Amino acid sequence: MPEIKDTGKVWIRGKPGTAFAVKVEDKVFVPGQEEGQLIDYWLEGDFLCVDLHNPIKKVRIARQFPLGLQASHPATLFNGFKKTKHADVQVITFQDEGVREKAFEEERYLELAVHTMDRKTFWRCAGLSF
Repeated sequence: MPEIKDTGKVWIRGKPGTAFAVKVEDKVFVPGQEEGQLIDYWLEGDFLCVDLHNPIKKVRIARQFPLGLQASHPATLFNGFKKTKHADVQVITFQDEGVREKAFEEERYLELAVHTMDRKTFWRCAGLSF
């Protein structure tokens, strides 16, 4: 059974700044957390599930990463990783083919009251099945 091994920040070559990352077994995933977003992440079956929520901007996003995706973006583990040594790695990003996403913004966000939902209810609302 796969498990989340560590979290921290990575620097992706060619990109400004660093990005939050989740290490699942030996793969590193960059879920795309932006400034001001709350993040919740967990494993469900063969997927890394990510719930990104920015209540100020009224945006909530569900992202589903298949654990079988191949990493193809060169990066360096930057900081925050407590169980993983500093290293150059390949990462999987939220923009990669195979990552599924459902976003609720402004009107739909308010209409469906996704800001009041716990993660399981939100995930069902997003319709990302396993």
